[in-house]
Formats: sequence, C-alpha cells, structure tokens
Amino acid sequence: MSLLCDGGGGLQHREVTCVYQLQNGSYVNTRDLYCLGPKPAVIQSCEGRDCLSIWEASEWSKCSSDCGRGKQKRKVTCTNSQGKCDAATRPRDEEECEDHTGCYEWKTGEWSKCSSTCGKGLQSRVVQCMHKVTGRHGNECPTFSKLAAYRQCHQQACNEKINVNTITSPRLAALTYKCTGDQWAVYCRVIREKNLCQDMRWYQRCCQTCRDFYASKMQQKS
Repeated sequence: MSLLCDGGGGLQHREVTCVYQLQNGSYVNTRDLYCLGPKPAVIQSCEGRDCLSIWEASEWSKCSSDCGRGKQKRKVTCTNSQGKCDAATRPRDEEECEDHTGCYEWKTGEWSKCSSTCGKGLQSRVVQCMHKVTGRHGNECPTFSKLAAYRQCHQQACNEKINVNTITSPRLAALTYKCTGDQWAVYCRVIREKNLCQDMRWYQRCCQTCRDFYASKMQQKS
C-alpha cells in the first residue's frame, strides 16, 4: 500500500491473476481471457494514517540572571509538514534556572587628589571585589576585568623646582618620582618630615635621608 503522509489520500495495490484448477486440486496461472467476468480492480484509493509528529528543540539559552534564579528559553519547532504535531508531547520552551557565576563585581571608590599640585603626579582609588547583593568582599571577580587603582594626573607646569609644598601625597609621589636629582631629595625630605622613615617601604626608598634622620635621633638621646 502506498500512503500519502498526514492522513491524506493514498493508493492500495494488489495482484489479480487468472488461474486454472488442475484435477489434483492445485492451481496454475493462465491467460486473463480464460477467466469469466470482469477482472477485479488491482488498485483502489485509501486514507492513510497520520504520520508521527516530531518536535525539534534548540539548545537552551543562557540563564537570564548570572546571580541567582532566572529563566532560560529555547525554540521548539514542529517538523510535521502540515504542522500537525501533538501538543501533549510538545517539549518545554522555557524553564527556571540558577546561576551564581556573576555575583561578584569590581567596585571602586573616588579618585584621590593628584599627588602633586603642579607637574606630573598620580591619583589612587580603592578597587574591591564585592557581592552584588550582599555587598560582602570576595575573591571571585575575574582578574582580567579589574579596574585600575592608579592613573596619571597632570597639573599646571611648575614655575620653580619642586618643593615640599607641591607634594600632597608622599605615598603616591614615591610611585611618580625616581630616585634622581632634586625631586627625589625633596620627596625624601617629606618622608622624613612626615615621620615615615619607620616604614620599611619608605626607608628603602630614602635610605640616606632616613639614616641621617635616625643618626640625629641617636645623637639626641646620647
């Protein structure tokens, strides 16, 4: 039987043969003209059964939230040429999901004042990894997206050699000026005046000035 899918019309075929019965009861095929009456039909129309309905579903989309509960969707399509898929067997095209990969993000504070009131300097700010919802600190933020904690700042040109009054932040100035020339000497004088020589970081940067500072302290005690 040959069928047209989706319940459409089809055709049925059968074999019709003229036979002659022998004396022993068996049959042999013979020519159609030896059979009496009209030959029965060898083909007739018929109604085919519905073809199986097949649903196809795409991959799930990303979760709508990267920090907690959300929704994800996919496309569901009926592949039946007549669109006669069984609704009862249709797969879900939306479902709940949960993702916590994006709960932490980088938060920044305000930029500080420039480390110098004239010429080249630096600004700093606090950069912290924090939970979007709870505000708690963490280590889950991606390092490649960490925001800068320092940036250069340029003030008006200095009219004279840098002096103590132009350095507003000795800590940032340490990252700005190299240990050469008058600028370094002035910077180390600021470190000494701010009593920062006791901090090993500043002591190493201003070793000569800090040594002189401690030497004078020892002489005062003696």
